[in-house]
Amino acid sequence: MIVRNGAVLALVVAACNHLALPEGLFLALAVLTILETDLGGGVLAGRERIIGTLLGLLAVVIGAGILGGPSSALGVFVGLTLVRLFGFAAGLTSGFVVGGHVVAGSLMNHGAAWWHYGFWRTVMTILGVILGVLVSRQIYSQRAASAWQASCDGWLLDLARFLERLPTTPEPEPQVEALRERRNGLRRRLPQLAAERTLIHGQPDEAVLRAQRLLQHGSTVMSAARDLCLLLRKGAPAEWMPPGLIPRLLDSGRTRIGALVEGREAPDALADLGRCREQLAAALPAPQATDPEPQEARTQLLIASRLLLLADALIQLPRSPQRTGRPDGGR
Repeated sequence: MIVRNGAVLALVVAACNHLALPEGLFLALAVLTILETDLGGGVLAGRERIIGTLLGLLAVVIGAGILGGPSSALGVFVGLTLVRLFGFAAGLTSGFVVGGHVVAGSLMNHGAAWWHYGFWRTVMTILGVILGVLVSRQIYSQRAASAWQASCDGWLLDLARFLERLPTTPEPEPQVEALRERRNGLRRRLPQLAAERTLIHGQPDEAVLRAQRLLQHGSTVMSAARDLCLLLRKGAPAEWMPPGLIPRLLDSGRTRIGALVEGREAPDALADLGRCREQLAAALPAPQATDPEPQEARTQLLIASRLLLLADALIQLPRSPQRTGRPDGGR
């Protein structure tokens, strides 16, 4: 990827110099913006750069065309303010910086020729983004989908290890906090995944829906396991709970997660999770008429509810797509 980016950037700069393209530097900068990340991240970065440039050009037109001379301090102030307001209204996270550069470069550095600079900078930026997307998609494409899935598989495998150690974990919070941070990182990368799949297929496809389901049900497994660890420290399960159900459920859940990461269904573990859920639901005692319920009874009901929640989330977890390579490659 480094060789690809360096070669493409060198060719773009050489072409701009050879053809004497006006403001050709910004074509090269736009290409570099797209190539610095994967395809999904490049699409989002290109969108920010194009919208920011267009908003900056609009602010220049207002600041220079309506408020007087191009060197006017008032025009610069209004232009920069408008870029920030326009960027906020458009939901930009970094594109307003590019818009500010357009305003400053046009009104402060180019005098009466601001229209030439602003127009050609906008054109070169759009061409550079298009060229960068084509290169990023066709030549040694770095896909956000594969990187996201690898990171998610690593998170799921660590979640399975947490289930394995749950009965003997004295303090689950540090492990849960680390798992939660990685889950949040996966959530923040979902827009890149959706942008990439939309570019390739015209709309977000099954990969985006599967990613959302993985995060939803994986988060439920994480929360239920944390609550179980804390509740089991308060007291052992009640006599009405089927013997050996908790170790069976945790072992089947760990086996199913490992199989899903490898692209398999693990039907035996799935069937055992279903049986655990049915046995637990059938063994639940009828509600008592006492009001309020004793603390021990409430604790046991909380344990049963978290076990049911955990079993259901493990059953609902979708399978990862089959692929070669280590499943924890994204860790």
